[in-house]
Amino acid sequence: ACCQMVEALLAVLILICSSVSYGSTGGYTGLPSLGGIYYYQYGGAYSGLSGADGEKAQQLDHHFYLLKLPIARAAMAVGGCLLVLPCILILVGVLRLPWHFPAWLLLECILDIGIAIGIVPALYYFFHFLLGVYNSSVCKEREQLYQSKGYQGFRCSLHGAEIAAGLSGCIAVMAYLLSAGLSVRGYRTVRKLKQKPVEL
Repeated sequence: ACCQMVEALLAVLILICSSVSYGSTGGYTGLPSLGGIYYYQYGGAYSGLSGADGEKAQQLDHHFYLLKLPIARAAMAVGGCLLVLPCILILVGVLRLPWHFPAWLLLECILDIGIAIGIVPALYYFFHFLLGVYNSSVCKEREQLYQSKGYQGFRCSLHGAEIAAGLSGCIAVMAYLLSAGLSVRGYRTVRKLKQKPVEL
């Protein structure tokens, strides 16, 4: 159950971190339009982008957002699926299904191993896709435009939320493998206990 709670927490982190790329259409177009404190704290920094430069920045931000959108949606979908499974397994444990049907623990072991193996190529694809986006001409042109005005927050490199999502995925692999081992151990324990009902 502890492993399953850790898996659920990691899934939440993956979901939150991947939603950062999904929820923002770009620095220039997003923050100044919010007004209030966001305008004065961030909007003033974009005052140098006006006229043709401002329109170009909006277009580049939008294209860059569209480039990252597919992988952001995919990562959020994976995070959501990884969140549902441990919650179901925790509920199954509360209902004591593994005690009544010990074979369930073997099925859980197979699921855990399958998920752990599946996360590895998913992480590769996640970073491969993102690096392709950051190496694209749109990102390079966007970076140069902002740097020409003295803005340094638009580099074509992985940001913290994307790295955190990847690290959460790596930790999730270890958590699922540990959970698989504990499922086998639990299966053996339940079988022994059910064979000696008198000692209970």
